[in-house]
Amino acid sequence: MRARSLRWRLALSMILIIAAVVVAAGVFSSVRVTRELNENLIEQRRANTTAALRGLHSIDRDSLRRAYEQAGAPLLVVDGAKNVLARYPPELDSFQVSFLPNGALRLTRGKDGRSEALVLLVRANRVPGVGDVYFLPPLQSSRSQEYRPRGDRWLVAGLAGAALLAVVVMLTIFRRVFAPVEALTTGARALAAGRLDARVPVRGQDEVAELGRAFNSMAEGLERNERARRNMVSDVAHELRTPLTNIRVQIEAAQDGVIATDERLLASIEEEATTLARLVDDLQQLSLAEAGQLRLELEDVSVAELVDRALSGLETVVRAKGSQSSPASDDRAETASTETARGALRLVPSFVTRAVSSDLIVCADARRMVQVLRNLVVNARMHAVSNITIAAVRRENEIEIRVSDDGPGVPPEHEERIFDRFHRVDDSRSRTTGGAGLGLAIARQLVELHGGRIWYERPAFVIALPA
Repeated sequence: MRARSLRWRLALSMILIIAAVVVAAGVFSSVRVTRELNENLIEQRRANTTAALRGLHSIDRDSLRRAYEQAGAPLLVVDGAKNVLARYPPELDSFQVSFLPNGALRLTRGKDGRSEALVLLVRANRVPGVGDVYFLPPLQSSRSQEYRPRGDRWLVAGLAGAALLAVVVMLTIFRRVFAPVEALTTGARALAAGRLDARVPVRGQDEVAELGRAFNSMAEGLERNERARRNMVSDVAHELRTPLTNIRVQIEAAQDGVIATDERLLASIEEEATTLARLVDDLQQLSLAEAGQLRLELEDVSVAELVDRALSGLETVVRAKGSQSSPASDDRAETASTETARGALRLVPSFVTRAVSSDLIVCADARRMVQVLRNLVVNARMHAVSNITIAAVRRENEIEIRVSDDGPGVPPEHEERIFDRFHRVDDSRSRTTGGAGLGLAIARQLVELHGGRIWYERPAFVIALPA
């Protein structure tokens, strides 16, 4: 299993790369050092032989010894007829010296019952009064030959140390890289097991740290969605329970003869049934919009016409201002059109300030955009003190529609989530303070289906549609 892990495969690959680099460096260094050493030895020997030739004035033993020590090489002295006049050191006495036709020098001797022969291409150095002097390569190990194995040992030791250091550094880096990866793996497994509170520690600013932050953000989103889902189930259950309970109570009361079965009772039951139908319709509409299956009937329409249609349905009645529903908690796009809303307050035309030019045209589904605008105006009416403003302007390739009021606005801590499904600023579940928080979520989906954007920019909700 370990051999198949990414860590060990990378480690093995890095070790092989380091080994290849070390071998290549060793071969290159060895060749280079040998070449430099040979060049230095040749140059030194040339200098030494030159100095030895200058000091050689005779072929007596002392002169030959001094020349040998100075040149660092054996020497032969021959006359013009190629007869050997002198040689040094004494080891050369065991060799028979002869000259080949090509000028090469041949040394032969018998050793351990075998015959050895050396053919040397050397150049004679003529010394007046002495003869032709040949300096021969060393016949035995010299200091230069001893230096090479010693240098090779140091080279191998240095390369081995460098390779060991590289492996240590590599393992340290691997540990720093794979520790966060292992933490991410552990966190992902915990997340898959249902622990939505799983998080991973994040340090640094590199790519792995960025991956850790993305994982934590994903986990927070999943936890938030799960919390919203649970709240949604509870909210929807409450929203369904209240009208169903009212319907059941009224029917039982009518059956028991407590209240009369008249038009007033039927109207009350119809109102509760309408509330149920509206909630179901909102849920279905949001589901279709999020799935991209909501059909739009697009046409060129004036923004001013959209605003007029949105306000015309609100000039009858709206919820009382005392309901204090937050902009994010109104879950019905057309609640204000319900004529039986209790505590309703008449919306006179002077309450709304319009700043919309008639020449602003957008390609949109008029019914859907009226629904969005009406939802925003109703939300603004819940918090407005004295005035609501609807303005539209052209900005480059977009048309912006702003719906603002002079109320306190959305609390800052809720601004980022007011368009989330089932998110409500007011956590109470009273029907007088808003529904399950679907209105703005539906509005966002409808605007995005038109290729536009919607956001909250204190103190206004802003819609941007393609011009």
